[in-house]
Amino acid sequence: MRHEGDLLILHCLIESISYIRQAFKSRSIHVLICCCLCFFSSESVSETLFVNVTDSVGLKFIHGGGIDKHVPAAVNGSGCAFSDYDSDGDLDIYLINTAEPFLDADYPQPSNLLFQNNGAGNFKDVTKFAQVGDTGWGMGCAFADYDNDGDQDLYVSNDQANVFYSNQGLGIFKRSSSRVGGVGDQRFGSSVAWVDYDKDGYLDLYVANYFDQSRMPIGLETFFPYDFLGQSNILYMNTRDGRFMDVTDSAGVGGGFHLTLGVAWADYDNDGDQDLYLANDTDQNILYRNNGDATFTNTNNADQRSHTGDIRGGMGITWGDYDNDEDLDLFVTNWLDENNVLYRNNGDGTFTDVSAQSKVFESGLGKTCWGTEFFDYDNDSDLDLYIVCGHIDPPSWEMPGGQEDIFLENNGDGTFTDISPIVGVTKLGKLLGRGLAVGDYDKDGDLDVLLSNCGQQAVLLRNEGGNDNHWLHLKLIGSTSNRDAIGARVKLTSNQQNQIREVISGSSYLSQSSLDLEFGLGQAEKVDLVEIRWPSGITQTLRDLAVNQHLVIKEERQ
Repeated sequence: MRHEGDLLILHCLIESISYIRQAFKSRSIHVLICCCLCFFSSESVSETLFVNVTDSVGLKFIHGGGIDKHVPAAVNGSGCAFSDYDSDGDLDIYLINTAEPFLDADYPQPSNLLFQNNGAGNFKDVTKFAQVGDTGWGMGCAFADYDNDGDQDLYVSNDQANVFYSNQGLGIFKRSSSRVGGVGDQRFGSSVAWVDYDKDGYLDLYVANYFDQSRMPIGLETFFPYDFLGQSNILYMNTRDGRFMDVTDSAGVGGGFHLTLGVAWADYDNDGDQDLYLANDTDQNILYRNNGDATFTNTNNADQRSHTGDIRGGMGITWGDYDNDEDLDLFVTNWLDENNVLYRNNGDGTFTDVSAQSKVFESGLGKTCWGTEFFDYDNDSDLDLYIVCGHIDPPSWEMPGGQEDIFLENNGDGTFTDISPIVGVTKLGKLLGRGLAVGDYDKDGDLDVLLSNCGQQAVLLRNEGGNDNHWLHLKLIGSTSNRDAIGARVKLTSNQQNQIREVISGSSYLSQSSLDLEFGLGQAEKVDLVEIRWPSGITQTLRDLAVNQHLVIKEERQ
């Protein structure tokens, strides 16, 4: 849907009134100037909007958290996922729920829900048929084809017993936590991520854990992370016979006892294997470098120093090449009195905190920030940022509490501008946001956003106008590599500009975005070159591709 420029400018002016009034009321000259610059600068006016289509597409889900404000699993909320679980070519939606401790026995517990995309822009609840309606204290989730049989399996982390579902085909899953090697860990699970860390063609599984509730102080009115001892995370190696084995200690990625919330794998040092970043709550974050021999090195030890080991209330993570210099940068969200951090990759194994100079420093101050993703919302060939926000303090749970989400547009010069009111994000109001996933659910060439909110309705935002620029979406299928091609790196060249993307499973906060690789091309009329580095090490090149298409690429055997 394309909006005429004059109507959009009028819309932006109307949206700005409340912000300008707020600035006068608070006597904040800074806020007033920012409002004026944002809304009256022709360069900041966007023709792309996010529209809340939750009700119209049939996405009926209310998170059960927040009933008991003293239960950490309820307060921390739950994640969400985009995945093509039925292999029909479009993205379906999975939403994690949490239990309610004081329900009458006659009322069923809230469950996770699976919504099938019918291909016409609507969704149908197929949870009962698919048999994935877990009723635990749900936290995170991630889909992947762990056995390379052509369909997506599912892992769900809970406070207490985690659950693994093997996809049986025909839209049905089987609960298989014990059968595949005892992956139903009983600790306080948080984020989940699939990876082929040893490059054997089979996906391994990393599960983060939060804290030990058995040591919760007696009489605690509300929980705070400083009051607890963390729990070690788990790396499960795929034994290639349908089972997993715990190799956490031998690989050296237990994470200590750091209250891990966010997990994301990526090849930050461009050496062809997957490295691991942990966002830890109230303790030092960790970047583990893959040594290439099934072991890892903590680069935030004194003798390594990747300069990514801040000690804050780490929540969400996203990797992305925001400055298009062909290496992956890192963004981490934090607690309300700490700024979110953008780490620029220096290309030599180290990072520089560029939060201030990139103008993201103030984006989250005063807000508790959770899920986040880099993605090119307007297909102009650079990566923008969505940040989900929401309180955890009990007084804020009384509606209309909560906080507004944040959307930062990449200016193409290493800086970002908050355009949340312009693109419709502030229209959502103040929410208790937690999870975030991104994907093109309606296959129109621009990226849509799925939000999970604590104790509130989930939200699906359809991107309208982002496909005015050209684009190319790639679905990679491995043969020698794992079938999902998780860990594959793609370099795209168009109009003398290079971009890179990597297939990543699990990021944001407790969530999973689409495994497709989405490139914005601006006004380029063709793609000159696509270079694929598969996890197996095989490289593949395609030239002179048409724009505005979804392209499936299979790994060539060599």
